[in-house]
Amino acid sequence: MKFMLIVKSSKDSEAGKMPSEESIAAMVKYNQEQAKAGILVDAAGLYPSSKGARSDSRPAERKR
Repeated sequence: MKFMLIVKSSKDSEAGKMPSEESIAAMVKYNQEQAKAGILVDAAGLYPSSKGARSDSRPAERKR
């Protein structure tokens, strides 16, 4: 089973501001522990939502 961890964006993250060195070190340590345990499949990041698109799968007649 695979899970995706999504963190709510903030003004700083949307502006591309990097987390503190302490936060990055904690994330790296966690990812390394998960990889060693064979749990971590991928740790690729996503683009900010400002570079994304919104999709709607509802039928056209139901859109409001």
